[in-house]
This record gives sequence, structure tokens and C-alpha cells, in this order.
Amino acid sequence: MSTLALVASTATASASSSAPARLSHASGATAHGTDQSTFSVLLTTEDTQTPAELQKLATTSCKTEAQAQPISLQQTPSQNIESKIQLLASQNSLPLMYAASNPDIIPGGSLVKKGDVLNIETALSQLGVANDMTPLALSTTKAQFQGGVPSVPFQMNIEGLFYNKRIFANHHLTQPKTFAQLLADAAVLKKAHVIPFSASGASGWTISRWVGILLFRELGPNAMNLIAHKKAKLTSAAYMTAAEQVAQMGKDGYFSPGITNLSYNAAVAQFLDGKSAMMYMGTWLLAEILSSQNKVGRNNIGFMPFPAVTGGKGSIDQYPANTGSPNVLNPHVYGPHAQAWLKCIAENYGSASLQDQGVFTGFRTNQPVTGLAPITQTIQKTINSAKQSVLWFEALFGLKANDDASGNAAALVTGAMSPQQYMGILQADQSQP
Repeated sequence: MSTLALVASTATASASSSAPARLSHASGATAHGTDQSTFSVLLTTEDTQTPAELQKLATTSCKTEAQAQPISLQQTPSQNIESKIQLLASQNSLPLMYAASNPDIIPGGSLVKKGDVLNIETALSQLGVANDMTPLALSTTKAQFQGGVPSVPFQMNIEGLFYNKRIFANHHLTQPKTFAQLLADAAVLKKAHVIPFSASGASGWTISRWVGILLFRELGPNAMNLIAHKKAKLTSAAYMTAAEQVAQMGKDGYFSPGITNLSYNAAVAQFLDGKSAMMYMGTWLLAEILSSQNKVGRNNIGFMPFPAVTGGKGSIDQYPANTGSPNVLNPHVYGPHAQAWLKCIAENYGSASLQDQGVFTGFRTNQPVTGLAPITQTIQKTINSAKQSVLWFEALFGLKANDDASGNAAALVTGAMSPQQYMGILQADQSQP
């Protein structure tokens, strides 16, 4: 997912040329600023979907808005976006829309304190389009940002198990309803020399998410909230079980061979080449499934919820969810033209994204969407019927815990690190003030 390649310094020039004096609205909830000459956008180079859809809307449903305020897109690599945003904020030169890190835009975050974050829920309500943000997206956003709604929900992702229907049929497997059944299926596949699960050690979060989903199924949707509020410890027996189960899966050979150095793209290719049966992943994988990269055929890929754990407090219809990378609006340059843009996005982005890219968003599909692949229809029904979302494993972690959860995940499944060591490191990170 990446933005268009424009020189980053352009963002500073365009944003600062028309930025008004700073406003006193610290919350950014209702502040209306002075429009810039352009709809200036600064996203990460990894985000290809959002800028492409915005540009298309500028020539279609939002043509009038684009004529009044043309889009100006810039990019910065994800590893540099935080420093870039902080620099622009210090210069009072943030663009109208910008990518931001979670800690800066939650209540009390540095950018919120500076008045640089618009409350999207309030803004949509003032524009009369509050209902265009789906309830699932609203609840997920509030959970992710500690009650705030600072981000435009350009994506709506849920996590689950993608599976190869042909492999399942060839080995007489059906969708497992319990984790025990899933492990039994993995044993059958392993014996038949089929890789049960693709995952990437280089992108360790594809492994650590297994720990998280098992915790949610075993302990319920509040499992990680208790950790974040220091009411439970990752090193307790109840939490340790999940890490032990994932470690045992690695010991049993259920994950990709050579997982330590396997890249994310290589793990995805392994699944889409038909070399593995399943991949635990978010629905952003649809972009690859619907592309020419998929060698097994889009009709041969299915999606199912992560199975229940027998006796667990979680439910099979609780999905780890997110609304994509944060996309924040700057109240200081949120004038009438920007308001018109936001209203047009709320009314049209959901249908356009699903039709053009097969990507779900946090906005309703107000226009008919045709020709959807079966896998897309399945996920659409799943999202519409989802009763509750939970956050992903690392969502409430600090930066160091995030890094350690991912960085040590391969060692957990290869046996280079014990479950006690893995969870101990994360607990120590969480124990820091």
C-alpha cells in the first residue's frame, strides 16, 4: 500500500504556504480552519490503495470538490513518517490529510494536544453523513484510539484464516469449528507433505497474531485490555498457554519451512502458489488474491473465522479488526472545501473502493457494487454480520513491545526462544512506566 512518488519537501511547501495561524481548539473536534489551495495529502509509500482511490474519485464522484480544491499527493517511507510529521507539526505546516502514529493521536497524544487532529465522528455528524461510517468501523476506531475517532476509515480489515479450497477438498477437510480440529487438520496436511500454514519470520507479526487470536478465544475480548491496564500479566499461566500452543505448532512443523528469513511477500506467494493450505491474515490480503499473483484462482480461496477454543471465553464471531493506517485531518486547514471533500468521501469511498480494488472500508456501500469475486462476497457478509470486534495482539502495546513481539516471533516457533522467555520480554516491556 503506497502513495504516489512526489518529493516530500513539496508537502512542507504546499502546507505552509496557506496555513493559517494556529487555532485554540486543542481537541480538534469542531475547529474549522482556512482552506488550502489544494487538498494536500501526506501518506506512507506503502499505501497504494488510498491515493489511487482518491485520485479516481477526483475524476468521478468528487469531481466538483476536486475542481474547487485539487488533490496534491506526497509520500514518505513508513520508517520516516513519524519524524516527518513531527517536523511539520513543529513548523505549523501539516497538510490537510496526513498519516500518523497511534500514540500521537489518542486522547492526550502530542498531536491532539497541539490541536492538529480533527474529530472525524463529530465532523461527519456536522456534515449530516454520520451514518455513512459503519457501526463496526466506529466501534473499532474507538477501541483502537481509546475512545477517540481521529482517523478517516479508508479500510476495514478483519483477521481470519484464508484457506485453499482445492487442498481442503483433496484431503477431505472441512472448515474446523474448534482449534483442536484445526490442529488435527494441520497434522493431516503435514503428513501429506503440504505446508499447513504460511507465515513470515521476517515479518514476525504474521506469527505473533496467532498468539493474540488464541488469547482472545481462550480469555475473551478483554484479554489485552487487562494487560494494557496492568490488571493481568502476560507471564501468568492463563496467558502463557497461547504462546506455548504457538511454539508447539512450530515444533510440529506446521509453519512455513525456513520461516526465520522468509519475507512477507514470499509467505503470501507461497500461499497463492498453492504450496500451503492456510494463512492467518487480515482481509487486506484480498488485493493480492484478486491480482495476477494468485496462481490457484480467486474462486479457490476461502475465508473462515478463527475456530473456537473449547471452554474458552471468546466467541468465533469476534474478529480482530482495524480500519487501516491512521489518516488524520488537520483542523487548521479544514475549511469549506475540505468539508465538502470529507462529505463526498463518506458518501462514495466505500462503494468505489470495493468496486475498484475489492477493498473494504469503514464507509457504507451507498452505490451498487457488481461483479464481486466469491471470496469478496464472503468477507462482505462476514463483516456485515460481525457482532463484535477486538483489537489485534499488539494494538495496545508500546513501541518496544511491538518491536519485540514481532522481532522474537520466529524464535518462538523455531525453539530458539521459549514461551516463557517470549512472554517475559513482552511483560517487561509492558511493565515500563
